[in-house]
Amino acid sequence: APHRPANRGPRWPGAGAPGSASLTGADSGKMLIWLNSRAPGAASMWRGGVYMTAGNGRLLEGVLANLPLFRRMSRAQLAVGDGDQLPGAFAVAYGMVKLALRGKSGEERVLRLVGQGETFGEALVLLERPCPMEAIVLCDTLVVQIPSASLHALISSDPRFAQELIAVLSRRMHALVADIESSTLQNGPQRVAAYLESLAAPGAGACAVRLPATKTVVAARLGITKETLSRLLRDLVRQGIVSVSRRDIVLLDRARLEAVAQRGAAQQDETATEVSIAPGTH
Repeated sequence: APHRPANRGPRWPGAGAPGSASLTGADSGKMLIWLNSRAPGAASMWRGGVYMTAGNGRLLEGVLANLPLFRRMSRAQLAVGDGDQLPGAFAVAYGMVKLALRGKSGEERVLRLVGQGETFGEALVLLERPCPMEAIVLCDTLVVQIPSASLHALISSDPRFAQELIAVLSRRMHALVADIESSTLQNGPQRVAAYLESLAAPGAGACAVRLPATKTVVAARLGITKETLSRLLRDLVRQGIVSVSRRDIVLLDRARLEAVAQRGAAQQDETATEVSIAPGTH
């Protein structure tokens, strides 16, 4: 039987399971204040998510004041299942959710890690199609649902919101193309080096980064096994390019790391050039 997350509920009303598990009114108010504080003079759905203008403040307040739209979820809990019809889009207030495809024998490919201030599910709401993947919580997480009707109302009433939503979906499309390019045209060392660079702020100086999830999840995100990821990180350590302490990584030589991302290791491991699938763990 296919592997399934250990904790399957409670999920969202309308997504296959009843229940609300909502926050208190005080929590709701704090969340709304936090949302409005993210940008001067505007309420915004954070980087990577959907921009909501101050002109729609009353509508936004109506969306967020509906307490069942807030849900605290625990590690390994299934927020959305493969085949679910989404009741709306989702935003992560804190924590992390992974979006993943799962094979019949339990193999997993992580498509995206959704962290604090990011959203998911908008395209499925607009297309009115079932979810083709799973959304699984990786740690204690607060998720906010943006109901489909509210999302459509914002698109119809606010051109700025609609434009930003188009931009968000366009960026994700380009990111997906880059992922396909990485999986098919880059070897393992290139993928790992490019991923580490993507975690760092622009610039040439040494800096510290932290893997956003476990090595197993990151490996599945890169289309390699956990063992391959660990080996490639050890190779970078031996070359003096990075130092590693669990999930904390210091990029010591950004120029050489970028060179690996562009050209790969001097001697490629044939197993690293393949698109392997990491077994699903949560």
